[in-house]
Amino acid sequence: LQCGFCTPGFIVSAKALLDQNPEPTEQEIRRWLAGNLCRCTGYDKIVRAVQGAAEEMREHLAQTGEIPARSGADRVEEVGV
Repeated sequence: LQCGFCTPGFIVSAKALLDQNPEPTEQEIRRWLAGNLCRCTGYDKIVRAVQGAAEEMREHLAQTGEIPARSGADRVEEVGV
């Protein structure tokens, strides 16, 4: 992600998808994210991020029986502007 303008839409779309389908295919992810426009990047990294989140959720669920809840601050890198 670059400017961050589109980030909220991608997050809400990805969350809705993973709530309904914890094992989405790449095609399903792309279909769910299609309503979001990003002018800064290609969508490949965003799709991979959703795939990674799905995998992390499945692993955590298998180990604990619970879906993980993480603060966004735990996953954000500080970048100098």
